Amino acid sequence: MSLELSIRQVSDVTIFDVNGRMVVASEGQTLHAALIHAFDEGHRWILVNCEGLEYLDSAGLGDLISAHADIVRRGGVLRILQPPPRLRELLARTRLDTLLDVYPDEASALASFTAMNNLRTQQKLVNYLQQGN
Repeated sequence: MSLELSIRQVSDVTIFDVNGRMVVASEGQTLHAALIHAFDEGHRWILVNCEGLEYLDSAGLGDLISAHADIVRRGGVLRILQPPPRLRELLARTRLDTLLDVYPDEASALASFTAMNNLRTQQKLVNYLQQGN
């Protein structure tokens, strides 16, 4: 199954429901482009729901991290919802779990979009980049 995206809005948060596989670069680039397009359209708070993500390889992870960095650098916020075990494992192994804000359920993820938490997200990227990771 290739990557399928559906987009919904809950209050000020744009939620991308991701289903399928993110392998090699094509699917990850599709998600990256869709996330950047949403940001350019004025959607500053983005939540990527990975519950339906069946598989993710290192290239897909790279595209997700690249989208996160691009959006945060431009003043937006991107958070991850319900990552499957493979994604959680990759994030932990690469220590990217210290960079990304990951939530186990939609209610807590939506509640996290506050000015203070959004500022913390910006600072996490700055700190991560300064560490040379």
